[in-house]
Amino acid sequence: MKCLNCTAPYIDVLIECAQRDPLLKDKKCVEKLLEVIKEIRKLEVQGDDELRSIWIEAARGKISDFGNYEEYLKEETVSNYKEFVELWESYYPDEKKWYNFSFSTYGNEYFLFFDSELTFHIPNLETFEDIDSSNIELIEWLKEKINRTISRIKEDTQGYNRYISKNLPYKKRFGRILRSKYWKIFPEECQIFKEAFPGESIAILEKIVEQSVKDKSNLKIKKVSAGDYFRFCEIGYDANAYFKDKEEELTPKEKYLAMADGRDCGLRKLDETKETAFANWYKNDSHCGGHPWEICRGGNSTHISLYLYQVENDWKLRLAGSSSARVVETVKMALAFYLNNIPFVLEKAEEILRMIKGIDFIGIVPETIIPRYCYGFFPDEDRINDFMNLGFERVEEIIEKSYWYPIEEVRLIK
Repeated sequence: MKCLNCTAPYIDVLIECAQRDPLLKDKKCVEKLLEVIKEIRKLEVQGDDELRSIWIEAARGKISDFGNYEEYLKEETVSNYKEFVELWESYYPDEKKWYNFSFSTYGNEYFLFFDSELTFHIPNLETFEDIDSSNIELIEWLKEKINRTISRIKEDTQGYNRYISKNLPYKKRFGRILRSKYWKIFPEECQIFKEAFPGESIAILEKIVEQSVKDKSNLKIKKVSAGDYFRFCEIGYDANAYFKDKEEELTPKEKYLAMADGRDCGLRKLDETKETAFANWYKNDSHCGGHPWEICRGGNSTHISLYLYQVENDWKLRLAGSSSARVVETVKMALAFYLNNIPFVLEKAEEILRMIKGIDFIGIVPETIIPRYCYGFFPDEDRINDFMNLGFERVEEIIEKSYWYPIEEVRLIK
C-alpha cells in the first residue's frame, strides 16, 4: 500500500482534496469504505444516527515531508531557513498529528468525517461507476489505520482508552478554566473589566440581575413610539461614548442608523412621534426577517440587541449581548438604562454578572471547533457561556489551571 507510512502533511493534502467533493460514485472507493464501516461498526454507538468516532494518528515526519525550502523561499513565503522551520512547527508542533475519524448513517446513506468535516459521502445508489479516483490512496490508508486500531481495541480495550487519555493533545480536548484563573495568566483581560466597572457599578449590576431574574411586573413601559425606541438606543450608545469624536450633533435616529444592522423592516420610516404607528409596525412589519433590534451590528454571537415586545397592552424592553467581546458595552448600556429609570430586562443577567466578577467558567473546545455556540458540549450545571480554543500563548499555564473533561471511551459491541 503506497500510503501506509505516509506522514501527516501528505495525508492532510489527501483529506483536503476529498473534502472538496465528498460525494463518492466510484465502485472501488465505495467497496473499500464499506469495509472501513464494517470495522468501525464493531464499536458501540456513541450518538445519534449510529455515530461512532475513533482517534487515529500520523507521524509528522521530516521537514522535507512538509515542503521544499527552496520553493518556499522562491515564493517569498519565508525569507530564511529559520522561518521555514518555524512555519513547519506551527503547522505540526507535535511528533504526531491526531485525527478524529467519525461515521454516521441516515436514510441508507453513509457519512464519514475527519475532525467533524464531511470527507466522504456514500449515497444510496444501486450501482457505482468503474472509474479511477484520487481518493483511493486516502481510503486505503484509512482502512489500514482503522483495521489496526480496532484490532488493538479488541486486544486490550482498557489499555487503548488509557493510551488515548494519556496521549491525546490538550488542543484536541474539552476543558474549562475559571475566569479569575485565566485573568492571572492574562492580567490585561482582567484590567479591562476593573477599569470599566468599579465597585459601585457592580452593586448596581447586582440590582439589575435581581430585577431581570425576577422579571418583575413593573418592568413595563406603557406606550412607545419610534422616537422613544431611538432614544433608548441613544442612551446605550452614549454610555459607550461611540460618538464622542463626532463634530456634528446627531439625533437619536441618526445614531441608530449609524450603529444598527440596517435591516430594520421600515422602522426608520415611521413617524417618530406616533405611538400607534409604532404599534402597527410592530404588529405587521417588525417580523419581516430583518434585524431591527440589532442596535450594534456584529457577527452571529457578537452583536448587541435591544428588543421591544408587546405584553397585552404594555411593552417590555430586553437588552442582550453576553459575548465576552461585547459584554463591557452591554453592561455599560444596562447601567445607563437603570440610572435613567428605564424599565428593562438584561438577558443572561446572572451569567454576565459572573463573567464580570470572574467567577464563571470559560469553556475550552478543540482546535477544530469554532468557539461559538458551544453550549451543547458542556454540562448545564457548569453554566458556561463563553468559549475559547487553547491557542498558542502560555499554553502550559492554561493547561495546568484548567479542568479537563474525561475523554469518551470506546467499547466493543458485546
